[in-house]
Amino acid sequence: MLCLLQSAGAIASDPSELLTAAADIRSQEQAEHQTSDEHSILVVMGLREEANLLLKVAVLEEFDGLDVQLVYAEAAASPNYHWPAADLYLAAGTRSCQLALESLDNRSVLCTLLTEESFLGLEAHQYDNVRLAALVIDQPVDRQARVANVTYPSLSRFSVFSSANQLDDIREDSIAVDGFPYFSSVSLPSQLSDALHAHDALIATSDNSIFNASTLSTVLLTAYGYHKPVIGFSRAYVKAGALISSFSTPSQIFREIAQWLRSGATSFDDMPPISYPRYFSVIVNASVARSLGLIQSSRFNYGETLTDEDFEP
Repeated sequence: MLCLLQSAGAIASDPSELLTAAADIRSQEQAEHQTSDEHSILVVMGLREEANLLLKVAVLEEFDGLDVQLVYAEAAASPNYHWPAADLYLAAGTRSCQLALESLDNRSVLCTLLTEESFLGLEAHQYDNVRLAALVIDQPVDRQARVANVTYPSLSRFSVFSSANQLDDIREDSIAVDGFPYFSSVSLPSQLSDALHAHDALIATSDNSIFNASTLSTVLLTAYGYHKPVIGFSRAYVKAGALISSFSTPSQIFREIAQWLRSGATSFDDMPPISYPRYFSVIVNASVARSLGLIQSSRFNYGETLTDEDFEP
């Protein structure tokens, strides 16, 4: 399927042409692969336009041979929309997750391509009539620390903030991560100073109350004032000045979901309410590393798919 998409992409200058070609290919292959006992999946797309295009490509690549329908959240939100029967409703993005929770009764809904903070903000416990789980885009803190340590061995002591004060300290052979409670009533620079003073790096998280566009420069400048790096939580944060981050693409997340579905599962009985991506890639900011005099020990190809096993001692 992937090689066919690449061939289509070589002759299509417009992304919409690629998607049309891919859809035609998928329709042909779906007729060949579908079986009577195959699970049906409805994917609800609630991202921005460009992100929805990437999501479509991810579905076409990773869900090849599965019985899949796609619908935009805008269309599903219409009072005239009739939700088709499906074994699993896959809600991509916060808007889609909210819509599925409000619209479906006694159905299995898997929310993804949203942060843990966004998912918790939906207060999903109110919807006890829906079987629900989430595969969020957040990277576990211990993964971020391990990736940074393996890539830059001089970094071994990390600090991390939590506004919910729910992060436990982490102790492993080569790394230590200390959690610091964040107080909105106390100035951010002073709290950053406390967290950076006795540590090699600060791990930023997707907690929007702490790390957002308005605090970005404060976080980075304070850290670099101590000659310490920030471990980002996304590609954007690294491009803005953080040192390194693991991140998961839609294709990597949907690959994991597809493997789960192909195992025959649609029940969440063996799945935690919130889980984190198995597959990820790593991005580094070489300019920041040079400025801080950090020597890179391990190198990864940008976009290379990795797992936690690749960083085991």
